[in-house]
Amino acid sequence: MKLVISPCPNDVWVFAGWMLGHIDAPQVDVEFLDVQAANDLLISGGGDADVIKVSYGVWNALGDAWHPLRSGGALGRGCGPLLLQNTAGPAQATVLVPGRHTTANLLLDVYLGDEVVTKEFLPFDALYARLCAEPGCRGVVIHESRFTYQRDGLSLIQDLGEHWERVTGAPIPLGLIVHRAGLDTEAIDATIRRSIAWADEHPEEALELCAQHAQELDPDVMKAHIALYVNGFTKDIGVEGEAAIAALSSRLYNQSTQG
Repeated sequence: MKLVISPCPNDVWVFAGWMLGHIDAPQVDVEFLDVQAANDLLISGGGDADVIKVSYGVWNALGDAWHPLRSGGALGRGCGPLLLQNTAGPAQATVLVPGRHTTANLLLDVYLGDEVVTKEFLPFDALYARLCAEPGCRGVVIHESRFTYQRDGLSLIQDLGEHWERVTGAPIPLGLIVHRAGLDTEAIDATIRRSIAWADEHPEEALELCAQHAQELDPDVMKAHIALYVNGFTKDIGVEGEAAIAALSSRLYNQSTQG
């Protein structure tokens, strides 16, 4: 079975038991992709992937070919993307965004409302490097940067997840796991839950695997990342998660009808 996920600690933690062969599950071949690259893969048909971690921003593009899972994703409170600025210079007009189809881009639009800004879409790692190096640069960051941006001399303009929660009352729907049509949804959900349980029971081994792929190798940062993004919603989105998806889907529909 071909699995496509990001190299972020929460994704690796979720799938650690499966990737390492410590649970009863089909052997899995893993490819690591940036979140927007994974979104683009799904939109283009999915290649040879069977299971992909994508942004909720592509929810309305799933169609009949891909089915969402209730487990394994990133959804919660206090875990949204951040709009940051390098305050070593005056704010630039352009905002860097980690992908057109990311939830981060959608949450930025929710925050901006009727305000129109020029966006430049970049892979997350290139975006963060430029944000740190370029005075006045503004950008939306995700992943481990929530824990390191102050250390790197950046300033918070707006927590986009906090704004989403205030406007909708719902948790923040960041990423989800989808599988190709024809596979057993319940079986894959159960496999992911077993994989999470293995990681929770073997944290040192799971964290070691995370460190092999993470961009930020500080153990405390990785642990904080996992604690924030691997939560109760990761095992099952529940009623609150369903409400978050409904709120997001409504905004995606409004975007498509307006443009």
